[in-house]
Amino acid sequence: MLLSSIDVGSNTIRLLIGRVESGKVFRLKTEMVITRLASGIAESGMLSADNMGKSVSILKAFSDIISAYDISHVKAVGTSALREAKNSEEFRQRVLSETGINIEVISGREEAELTTLGVLSDTPRTDSSFIIDIGGGSTEWILCKDSSLLKAGTIPTGVVKLFDNHIKSDPPSKSDIASLKKQSDTALSGLKTQIGHLIDKDTVLIGTAGTITTLASIDIGLRVYDHEKIHMHNISLNRLYNIYERLTSIPLIGRKEIAGLEPERADLIIPGILFTINVMELFGFDNIIVSDNGLLEGTLIKLSERIS
Repeated sequence: MLLSSIDVGSNTIRLLIGRVESGKVFRLKTEMVITRLASGIAESGMLSADNMGKSVSILKAFSDIISAYDISHVKAVGTSALREAKNSEEFRQRVLSETGINIEVISGREEAELTTLGVLSDTPRTDSSFIIDIGGGSTEWILCKDSSLLKAGTIPTGVVKLFDNHIKSDPPSKSDIASLKKQSDTALSGLKTQIGHLIDKDTVLIGTAGTITTLASIDIGLRVYDHEKIHMHNISLNRLYNIYERLTSIPLIGRKEIAGLEPERADLIIPGILFTINVMELFGFDNIIVSDNGLLEGTLIKLSERIS
């Protein structure tokens, strides 16, 4: 049976159509569009009319795709932007009225749990893994032991927020970077205190979602996104240092030409890579494994379990 899941994120809206067999997702079609739904929310507390309009248009297109595949079971989830915005319900009702898609706003904990379900559905078994999902408005983290969730949570810091709050120059100035790193360090220090003692030399770091998969795409030099090449790609911390130096040394127009980097993500990749590096430095990881599975896949698996 074909099913569909939709992730209405703070930076991107994503669609997955596929089937679930023995707990594993088989993709038939995926779509992703950057809408920046959370942009400006830190100042106003509201979703902007322009970003809402763009997001509704994309969801209309997704609804048409779902109809073309004659799919009866769809699960749409909303994350950080819809958890925080004062006009979140207005947006949800508009989407339901104009597209027929009912968005369920999930908590940070639920987001982390669904992400874990998606990541672990297609990841080699490890004794200990630390999973991070750096989103537009928040970062979900999960600590697993023997492929079972041990602890999970969310940090209210993501790449859209970091960019809006700290990047004022092009290319980013030293003061921009210092300000960004300070907030990043502050956001992560509490997490280190909370779970740092549970991470040891055998713990594997796994990253999922747009920032991490984009870094893999840049590392490989992909001109066309390729799930098979991205999924389970390994990036060293030293390689990320090199990519970081390259990204921060050229203006936005130059970054838009880099192979593997979507032009719409060329600004947000700066806070994204810095945050990733901070995680690796703080918790002592030399490498990060990239998973192209996460929230969408976990949502599809959960939907499959519910209707079976």
